[in-house]
Amino acid sequence: MSRKGLLLGSILADAFSLGAHWIYDCNKIKQHFGEYDRLYDPLPDSFHSNRKKGEHTHYGDQTLLLLEFLAEKGNFNKTEFQKFWAERMVHYDGYIDHATEGTLTAIKKGSEWESHFSDLSGASRIAPIIYCTPDKEKGIKDCISQTKVTHNNEKVIVAAEFFARTAYAVLDGEKPDSAMDIAAKEMKNSYVTKKLEIAHKHLDLPSEEAIKEMGQACTVGGAFPATIYIILKYQEDYRKSMIANVMAGGDSAARGLLVGMILGAYREDSIPKEWMTEMCSLERVHF
Repeated sequence: MSRKGLLLGSILADAFSLGAHWIYDCNKIKQHFGEYDRLYDPLPDSFHSNRKKGEHTHYGDQTLLLLEFLAEKGNFNKTEFQKFWAERMVHYDGYIDHATEGTLTAIKKGSEWESHFSDLSGASRIAPIIYCTPDKEKGIKDCISQTKVTHNNEKVIVAAEFFARTAYAVLDGEKPDSAMDIAAKEMKNSYVTKKLEIAHKHLDLPSEEAIKEMGQACTVGGAFPATIYIILKYQEDYRKSMIANVMAGGDSAARGLLVGMILGAYREDSIPKEWMTEMCSLERVHF
């Protein structure tokens, strides 16, 4: 069980997903990349066309921003982070999604929390907090707060808490499947229970088919059980989980950040070293 693996596994997953992020046609992924088994440049029509192999989507860049904040300040503070985030994101040269745009607008107006978008990505950036916060209850509270900065949405907040509790259980020695059961029992939340059940019901299906049925898109309703599914199906093998995640299409970066966090924490030794050497931000990930 490894805090280093948790952080590295999450950030690397975003870089790995970059090339095919938001391609929903699985055949297009196969056509352009074959088996997606290494880091790639984004295609010319990508939302990330000004990025290159080894760099990050806007999700990964914001995860690194959170890590930078924690390295500078020592611990998470919502008010300070909101200011820190806004100062940097107002000049960001990558893709600006609706949640980021809405949050920047709300901050200018003095709103405490925004936006209310239901993308899983709001919950996917939490690895730096867990890495830097040994205190479980404080870490979970801070994961929820950072999610609310850009995604003040009840279901996204529930997802953030669930994956934070899962990560802490893995760090305590649990396998990912049992860690998710523990997290669900601690939360006693019907929405979590339902998403776990959906993921389990799809385990016998191939990844592309399963994730297409649950939902390839950004919204938490489908992305939540799809992320659970990948963790359950590939819990012993980080490499296979990443390949299957990207080949299934859609918002692979948001799913990947969470899958990589959990499986990296569980099996740091399964993170491919050749992928790490190609990640441009490796020197920014302080252990």
